[in-house]
Amino acid sequence: MDFYYAFPETGAVQIRTLSGSFDAADVRPPEGAVEITPTEYATASAAMTVQRELRRAAMFAEHAASKLADYTALVALGLPVATALRMSGHVPEEPDLPDLPGLPLVDGGP
Repeated sequence: MDFYYAFPETGAVQIRTLSGSFDAADVRPPEGAVEITPTEYATASAAMTVQRELRRAAMFAEHAASKLADYTALVALGLPVATALRMSGHVPEEPDLPDLPGLPLVDGGP
């Protein structure tokens, strides 16, 4: 049997699954928790997932912007584009790079 809890102080939710023989009326929420419905649990859990994914996307965007800034600074210092890309870790969405020896830039091989 599943029991659903929310922790108002932290905003966390929890599902507790108990098996075996017991009286459901004797099951008490963990300290600091209140019992909620399965729908409330699913809604809160989904909201947390959305918030986590938004924070993750923001983190990746910030990291990409930092790499682009490093790349731009390296090119401004006069480093070759390929070297600046390698040093900064920046990966352009659509590379507009000069032809590099031994590296085909089109499908079909060298």
